[in-house]
Order: sequence, then structure tokens, then C-alpha cells
Amino acid sequence: MKTLNKEQLIHVGARKLIPPNDILMLKADVNYTEVFLMDGSKILSSTTIGTIEKRLDGFDFFRVNRSTVVNLKFLDKCSIFSQKSLISVSVNQGQKKLKIAVSRRRQANLSEFLQNKLFVL
Repeated sequence: MKTLNKEQLIHVGARKLIPPNDILMLKADVNYTEVFLMDGSKILSSTTIGTIEKRLDGFDFFRVNRSTVVNLKFLDKCSIFSQKSLISVSVNQGQKKLKIAVSRRRQANLSEFLQNKLFVL
């Protein structure tokens, strides 16, 4: 059985270490962060979303708006609505799909990030 070393686990607060591949998304709530996991469970952490986002640097996570960071490995679809200049990101959470709005200021960065990832694969 392969074990993860300390560098591959992300500290999300409350003495919790989680593999980044198990994290679906992060959702900010004032000075708390809800960590949504693949298995459908949530962890409420007193660590801010910015701090956890820095710890996830180097993994496939992207901040789509002020309060949400998504794991792009679980990105299902990216839709562009020209009427409102809105990009919607759908993330698979088992059978349930979550739709997350991308802020206008982050749309270009998301497009560039996704294009770079496509060329890397």
C-alpha cells in the first residue's frame, strides 16, 4: 500500500491533513472556509480561503471568484453566456453537479489557465 508523505498532504486547519486530490472545492464564509470533499463531506476550517489557496499552489486549483476555489481535475463543463459575460463552471460531486459563477475579472485568467493545461496534457 502506497502512503502519502507529508509534502503531499495539505493542512486545512484543525489538525486535518488532506490529500489535494480529495478536495473538490473551497468556499469562503467570512473568516472560515468550507472544504468540500469528494466523498460528499464538508470540513469547516477556521483558516481563511487565501491561506489554504496558497497551500494548494502547484496543484490544479483555481480561484473562480472572491469566495470559491475549485479543483479543476473535477471540472465537468465551462459554459460562456454572452448576455451577461458570465462563465459558469460545473463541478462533479458524485451524482450532483455544482454550478459556480466565474467573476468577470477572473474569466481571462481561467481561459488562459485552461489553455495552458490542455497543452501540458
